[in-house]
Amino acid sequence: MPENSLAAFRDAVARGCGGAELDVQLSKDGEVVVYHDYRLKPEITRGPRGAYVTKPAPRIKDLTLEELRAFDIGRCDPASEYARYRPDVKAVDGERIPTLAQVVDVAKQSRKTFTLFVELKTSFADRDISADPVALAEASVKVLRAAKYLDRTIFVGFDWPALLHAKTIAPDTPCWFTTLAQSWFREGTPPAEDDPPSEPALQMLRYWAASGTSPWAGGYDAVKYGNSIQRAIKAAGGDGWFPTFTDINPQSVAAARELGLKVGAWTVDEPADMKRMLDLDALCTDRPDILDKQT
Repeated sequence: MPENSLAAFRDAVARGCGGAELDVQLSKDGEVVVYHDYRLKPEITRGPRGAYVTKPAPRIKDLTLEELRAFDIGRCDPASEYARYRPDVKAVDGERIPTLAQVVDVAKQSRKTFTLFVELKTSFADRDISADPVALAEASVKVLRAAKYLDRTIFVGFDWPALLHAKTIAPDTPCWFTTLAQSWFREGTPPAEDDPPSEPALQMLRYWAASGTSPWAGGYDAVKYGNSIQRAIKAAGGDGWFPTFTDINPQSVAAARELGLKVGAWTVDEPADMKRMLDLDALCTDRPDILDKQT
């Protein structure tokens, strides 16, 4: 189903999934909307006249909810690499950028507990391109509290300051700290499957991590805790560790569980990986149809 669409969340509920992961941001008028990229994504977003948006597309934070709802996110641009890489994504014309409140309404239709993994989507690398992490955390908690859905929510995110604030204002709501591929911070060239950034960006990330000044860590850099990302998360008050699936192995999972942390993984789309991770506390996948056959 189209990413971050109500059609996708309805499909997850209909399949009997245990929950769904989604990305939230703030619109110009302060509404909590569900969208992955910081700017409108040309590969999946069409304007009112049916044409796909072009780069540089507007930032989500610069558009009101009414303006955002003018865009259709239900069909991939068939000429894009995105569409070629995801040939199984269905076209659902008329899908609009949803609000977090709308997703909660869908989740409430589930006949069993449906957990929302709400990623607080803010940019640690460029604070100007997205909402302030504190503001987003407060707005998201407000929506979920009003909908009486905080008890079925887990906050996740790469930008830990947002999680730290969420933990302050909603202490009973679990926060699982998302992490970048750990190979990025070791010597040598990261494997291709870890999708490393450009060399300049990689070196900057390594500098921040080694010097204990990572903007994403909120003061809880792993270097301060024996280079243990799990200990850093525990010290920050995290309830779980949410790494890329390539960082999941018996040793890393044991290190987290010894500290009492829950463990999930993203994004697990291959059957072999699914089978070896079925004992995790959560498994995030784009292919629930394949996962269903493994359980």
